[in-house]
Amino acid sequence: MIRKLSSSGKWLERHYRDQFVKKARYQNYRARSAFKLIQMDDKYKLLKPGMIVIECGAAPGSWTQVLVQRLKLEPPNPNPTGAVIAVDLLNFTPVDGAICLPKTDFTNQLCQARIIEALNGRKADLILSDMAPNVTGHHSVDHERILSLVNSAFRFSTVILKPGGTFLSKIFNGNLTDEFIHSLEKHFDSVRQVKPEASRGDSTEIYILASKLKKNYFE
Repeated sequence: MIRKLSSSGKWLERHYRDQFVKKARYQNYRARSAFKLIQMDDKYKLLKPGMIVIECGAAPGSWTQVLVQRLKLEPPNPNPTGAVIAVDLLNFTPVDGAICLPKTDFTNQLCQARIIEALNGRKADLILSDMAPNVTGHHSVDHERILSLVNSAFRFSTVILKPGGTFLSKIFNGNLTDEFIHSLEKHFDSVRQVKPEASRGDSTEIYILASKLKKNYFE
């Protein structure tokens, strides 16, 4: 008799057979999601030493690990000009070389003020948002909820990014995607949808890459 797997059993089987789960273990990343950022950086050249990066939705810290490596912020001899500020509402273990703010609500204005203070008058080169709500299983609801989070990061990016800066955000694709892209196009020269290989094919998750914040936004 062949035993049928439950939905959770099928997920676990797929998870442990996943090539990126295996690679994450081998390369000591905290989660397979590290390879999403690695693939996007390899293709679009997002990261270089000396940059200031703000990461929203950092837990468990796999993207933070990639950022610290690629910006050359790892101890004991970090690049003195770059910085990573990693924020998440959840608790997560800090990553050496980054300024980590666990149990911190990025959407709270006090948190954003704390980030501005940490930058000490400098502007950011890149804002990353991998934030996501607790999913309900209702796509339209989850789509609207993640866009609410991402819009908070987008509004902050227009305040804290340098002219020419970049904003990269995860969303669940849906009926409001085009409207969100249109909002970004008012402020950035280039806006595109990105789906890295490490993003599961059956997921509605996509990334929106907005490049070159317009100088005339500040005029």
